[in-house]
Amino acid sequence: MEHGGQWIHLIFPGAKQWIELNYYPRSNRFYVPIRKGTEFDHFGFRVSDVDRWEEILRRRKFPIVARIRESHENIVYTRDPDGNWLEFYGPV
Repeated sequence: MEHGGQWIHLIFPGAKQWIELNYYPRSNRFYVPIRKGTEFDHFGFRVSDVDRWEEILRRRKFPIVARIRESHENIVYTRDPDGNWLEFYGPV
């Protein structure tokens, strides 16, 4: 990741779904010290059309809390009703 974070994708044989786990070092702008209530960063979902998911989220009144378009990735973040971040990422 360009911003210094690290991730791992958990992919189950025969499944199209992935689970993404993330880690951000102290030097990363997304880093938050671990303390009660912050152990979980976010769920990441790989999708085939990020722009379409952004449209769906906006239509359903989910807040768009971050939008990243880079040469190699297309990402949109929202929050669920409990405040957990959800990431939808896919091809550019």
